[in-house]
Amino acid sequence: MTGYERIMAALDGKKTDILPYIDGFDCHEARLAFFGPQVMSGTWNEIALLEAELFHSDWVIVPVPLNIPGGPGIFCDVLTEDQTHLLVKTFFGGIWYWRKKPYYAKAFYNPVKDIEDLEKIPEPNWEELRKRVKSIKEPIKRLKDRGYFVTMEGKGSFEAAWMLFRGLENTWMDIASEPELVKKMSRRAVDAVIKLALMVVDECEVDGLWITNDMGTQTAAYFSPKSYQELFKENDRRIVQALHSRGKKVMFHSHGNVMSLFEDFVEAGFDSIDPLDAYDGMDFRSIKEKYGKKVTLKGGISCTIGQMKKEDLLKHIQDIVTIGGEERFILSGAGGVPPEMSLENFNAYRDFIYRARRGDYKKT
Repeated sequence: MTGYERIMAALDGKKTDILPYIDGFDCHEARLAFFGPQVMSGTWNEIALLEAELFHSDWVIVPVPLNIPGGPGIFCDVLTEDQTHLLVKTFFGGIWYWRKKPYYAKAFYNPVKDIEDLEKIPEPNWEELRKRVKSIKEPIKRLKDRGYFVTMEGKGSFEAAWMLFRGLENTWMDIASEPELVKKMSRRAVDAVIKLALMVVDECEVDGLWITNDMGTQTAAYFSPKSYQELFKENDRRIVQALHSRGKKVMFHSHGNVMSLFEDFVEAGFDSIDPLDAYDGMDFRSIKEKYGKKVTLKGGISCTIGQMKKEDLLKHIQDIVTIGGEERFILSGAGGVPPEMSLENFNAYRDFIYRARRGDYKKT
């Protein structure tokens, strides 16, 4: 099976020849550590292909329509950049800053202070943004020609609102004090994500949209199921419906302990949910038992792999592969390989996953 066939089978609840898998590095700093500055001077698609081949991934995620805070993507305007820093402007006027090493990202300027500001913000120049899609058409085609499952990265109902308009801390407070503002921000932000995603769908051979929507700390969700249902759930459902109407898949990502929201995520209609990290308090075994026949589960490998001893790392992977099983499961890291992982452990990690995907995980 090709990577595309393997991921599609997993999303549709069918058997695969080997365990489907996607992984990579967790940030620009990690890529610099393992690839070096000369490799990192390449184009995004060259780096994406190298990373996919290094990890033997089945799936490649491209940086559109919006992949803040991982990076700006093609729909943001770079204001200034050098070897260590990056400053960009979003299509709604927000300003984001990145420090490349050590990795750090922050919104410098949020364009919305109140509901009047939200209503005054003009629409982006959609036709200008549409022209930028042409720059990724051929790179995506080359990835597809190699047999990869290829998706865009976007933002969901909560992240899109705070990243584009109001900032994280303000939006947290608004959920309690200004819920109507949050509802309007979420709807307008999701409208933009859908519009940009469909631009890419119309022009490129993408297979779907992977949306990130982090909603929790290690102990609990940021808000109650009632708040999610009233403010965000319908907007997540709209993303799913828009992409499904074009025959595309929609995958959902949320870090944090979101056990209390998981039923709502399933009901929103996502084709897969990740990353299911025990470090965040996610009980992968119970999720598999309760939801494993309803939705494809993706992830399992903890974000703490950089601190694990080799024997603990290999046992962790074996446990996750055993729980995930052979159907409706895509193995992947919760955040990817971090810069602090040793080269020895990195090589062991790659080798063990290669064998574990083929059922040969008992040998170390």
